[in-house]
Formats: sequence, structure tokens, C-alpha cells
Amino acid sequence: LKHPRGQPRSPQAFGLPSLAATMPRRAAAAFALSAAALLGAPSPALAGNEFKAVFNVANLDGGGSGSFTVLVHPDWAPIGTQRFTELVQDDFFKEVRFFRAIDHFMAQFGISGDPAVAAKWRSKDIKDDKVKTSNKRGRLTFATAGPNTRTTQIFINFKDNTFLDGQGFAPFAEIVEGMDVVDKLYKGYGEGYPQGQGPDQGKIQSEGNAYLEKDFPKLSYIEKVTIDSEAAAQAVQEFTAGSIDTAPEEGQGSKAPLFALGFVVLGVAGLAVAFWAKGAAKETTGGDGLSPRDVEGQELTSPEGGNYRGKRGQGVLE
Repeated sequence: LKHPRGQPRSPQAFGLPSLAATMPRRAAAAFALSAAALLGAPSPALAGNEFKAVFNVANLDGGGSGSFTVLVHPDWAPIGTQRFTELVQDDFFKEVRFFRAIDHFMAQFGISGDPAVAAKWRSKDIKDDKVKTSNKRGRLTFATAGPNTRTTQIFINFKDNTFLDGQGFAPFAEIVEGMDVVDKLYKGYGEGYPQGQGPDQGKIQSEGNAYLEKDFPKLSYIEKVTIDSEAAAQAVQEFTAGSIDTAPEEGQGSKAPLFALGFVVLGVAGLAVAFWAKGAAKETTGGDGLSPRDVEGQELTSPEGGNYRGKRGQGVLE
């Protein structure tokens, strides 16, 4: 996603240098490692724990149902993988519609048809993953409105959308079976409101499937998602949950210096965020008077798309 004025949102956009640019490379690496340890960020040790998830979908274009299988790669996007696993285990995707499917671009889903469930997850943002692989056809990626705004919405690339790589969209899985089923997802409603005639995200959030079934009955939807390897999925959760509380092994010494450095990181980061927020507050956002962060954290830009900005939860953009 691009910033509403066409530039990525970052501290550098407001004249602040990145931390990495202001310290030697080894010091920057130490900062990153200490911050990861302190905040419990997933480790590269997740690599190799791939597992499969099967999507059963219904109401395909022309009628009928089918399924497709995705291979989840924790090493591609460990934080995104953890969130996806949580959602599957919470049975979040049951009856969830593909509310925005645009031919030759992507199919987007991930707003619960139950308003209470949608509200539960709406503010549960997760940290960004680095983009380690490209948004090629058949790959799944969390949508985002900018830094650290991913929640529950995901899109499937209908084609190679490599232009999204530089905008911070990090794929976490790929379809390995049933891409022909994905190609049959209903696309007739096109772009969402207000740019197109498709569903209004705000109404999906507040009214759920009652709204979609009444006004957009042809939307394809997910019947259920099952994880092929519960053990692999659980390993992801256990690793990330335990990464903060791991005690030092005998002979490794105290981690006090590491935590001290971590607090320094948080202090510096806090100052950077404060300056960033001050700059963001001054930015002109247009007639709606909203700041970029007020926008729903699930925006996605098509090369041909527009630049709508709505209240948080009311528009997957562009």
C-alpha cells in the first residue's frame, strides 16, 4: 500500500533517519537481535516447518463448490504464519466471503460474517514481516494499510503482482493444488464501494453476512479451513509464545545486558514514534480529515486502482 499521497509511510518520510543508517552495521544487527529477543519475535528456526491448509469453498462462479490447498511457509513470514494459524484454530474463516475479487489482480477475504467476531479481531494488529519472496500467482499475503497494521484480511494473487513487493506485502503461503478452483471465485461485483459496485467494508463489519447474502448473494465463500498438520501449526505457536520466557542455559551467563540493550532500543524507538506521530498529525489528509492510521488496516493497491480513503473498517482501498 502506498501512503495516500503516494509515498510509503515511514519515519524517513517525515525527515527522520532510520536507526540502521545512524550506526555501524554490527551495532544495528545487535539492536535488531536484542529487540527481537525482548519482544518475542519469531526466529528463523521456524524455517522448514511448512504445513498445508485445505480451503473448502462454495458458490463458485457458475455454481458448485471445490477446494484448494495451500502450503504455508513460516520462514517466508513467521508472524503472518502465526496469525493465520490462530485464525484457523479459532474457526475464523467459516462462512467468510471473498468480498473483493478483481480479475487479473487478486481475491480478498478475511472479514468475519459475524459482526461480534469481526469486532474482536479488528484491532489486533500484528507486526510486519520482511518481504522475503514475491507476490506471484497463487500466493497468499496479508493485506495492510501501512507499517504494522495487518489483522485478518488476506488476498490471493490471481497473477504475478510483483509491484506489491516493494510496498511491504509479504506472502506467507502458496497454492499447491486447486488453483483452477481459485480462478472460479465469483468476480462479477468487481471493485468495492465507493470506487465500484462491490460490497462496503463498513457494512460487512457492522452487519456481517446478513448484508452480503442480501445484496451480494453471488459471492463465493469459505465453508471451512483445515490444517493438514496440526503438529506443525502448533509448533509455530509454541515457539513464538515461549520465545520471551526462555531461560538461559547453564554456562550461557545472564541475559541482563541483552535486556538492558532491549530497553534502550525501546526508548529510542519511542522517541522516533513520537516524532513520527507529530509529523503525521500535521500531514494534510484531504477533505475527510482523517490521518493515514484511521484508514482500515487492509488496503491494497491495484496498478489501475484509485485512492479512496475511508474510516477504519470502511474501505479496502485502491
